Parts: sequence; C-alpha cells; structure tokens
Amino acid sequence: MLNLNLQGVEIFIKKSQSEKLNSFWENYDLLIWNKNTNGYTSKNGMFRMNSWGTAERIAVNENGVWKLPIKYVKYFK
Repeated sequence: MLNLNLQGVEIFIKKSQSEKLNSFWENYDLLIWNKNTNGYTSKNGMFRMNSWGTAERIAVNENGVWKLPIKYVKYFK
C-alpha cells in the first residue's frame, strides 16, 4: 500500500487520467474508474464518459491518509 496525503492524491489524479482509467473525487473519497464492459453487471459498476466501467473507492482514514494499492504506483514514475 502507498500512503498518500491530500497533495499526493491530487498528483495521482492528474497523472492517471487516460481513456481507460479515470480518477476523481467524490466527497473525500478517491474513486478510480477503469473502463470495463463487465461494469454493467458488477456491484461496483459505474456509467461514466459514455461507457461502463468498474470503480474502486479509496476512503481517507482517521489520520488523513489514503492507502493506494501498489498496482497504481506506476503513475508516480
């Protein structure tokens, strides 16, 4: 897990934008949306940018830190 503060999350949002991946804020939660046709039937499915995908929600903890999964570290290089 990668621990990010507010500034780190803002940098991640700017660097991770693409056609297949989109990250954005929903209140204080970070949502990472991956374009995927299986999102139509998925519990985590979300319709965004005229297509279906799955969204992963990362909530802030009590210390003001978002714990980003390791698979997203590549966006910081």
